[in-house]
Amino acid sequence: MKDERLEKMKQEYEEIRIPAELRRRVEAGIQKGKEDGEEIIRMNKKSKLIKFVRNTAGAVVAAMLAITIMANSGASIANAMMKIPVLGTIAEIVTFREYKDSTNDMTADVKIPEVSVKNEDGSVNQETTDAVNKSIQEYTDEIIAQYKADVEASGGEGKQLVDLEYEVITDSDRLFSIRFDKLQIMASGAESVKIYHIDKQTGQMINLKGLFKEDVNFIDPISDNIKKQMKEQMAADESKMYFIDSDMPESDFQSITEDTTFYVNDSGKLVIVFDEYEVAPGSMGVVEFEIPTDVIQDIVQDGFVS
Repeated sequence: MKDERLEKMKQEYEEIRIPAELRRRVEAGIQKGKEDGEEIIRMNKKSKLIKFVRNTAGAVVAAMLAITIMANSGASIANAMMKIPVLGTIAEIVTFREYKDSTNDMTADVKIPEVSVKNEDGSVNQETTDAVNKSIQEYTDEIIAQYKADVEASGGEGKQLVDLEYEVITDSDRLFSIRFDKLQIMASGAESVKIYHIDKQTGQMINLKGLFKEDVNFIDPISDNIKKQMKEQMAADESKMYFIDSDMPESDFQSITEDTTFYVNDSGKLVIVFDEYEVAPGSMGVVEFEIPTDVIQDIVQDGFVS
């Protein structure tokens, strides 16, 4: 009787749905690490203490380590982990290198990822892979070259900080986007954003125009909505200021372009991004405007926004 009871308890224990609970905890851990990292990065950009950014990696690494340990602890748990999405099916970060320099009060930390784009059959889409990596290489090479020139020009006695971070900001069924955030501090600070996008349906790099149907006017409705948001924000908060309706109309924001920086956020909304000083004073930093889907729903291609 005792042996039967022990056997029954063992069977009940083995039937416990552990993978689902573990997955919930892992996902919560990843989200917590991401939120902590984003908060510290925001604090760093204001306080200019970039070294703190490095410390945020710990939370994310711990979460990823938890996934690795559990994925190797049993077949059932490994199957559950396979359902947690990490990167897209045809685009992913395969590796990255880093340029670092410290010359007295001049420092640089530039992270350079390498992207791999695959066709639906799993073969590498060499054309797009080469194109996106070439663009990233040219962009980062320019940043590094400028920093080196500044070091040489000052004899290493200047004061400068250059920091370039990247993240996969969109990985939906239709779009894969990798974002670069650059912070440069000299006499003052300047923030800028660059985002590369891959249309998963075509396997090609696209710009803002690539989100929309052919021969449609997307520039005016988006620009008009941004102007409306600018005015509403300034009316609601006196600390907000944009280049609009000023005494110098030629300097005011007029409209976006086909190549204006954008991304699609976690809610499936189109977000337009402007670098520091582009449409507002430097005190505003990088500014973003979420475009209501009803503004573009009749002209955007299927699958990009929701």
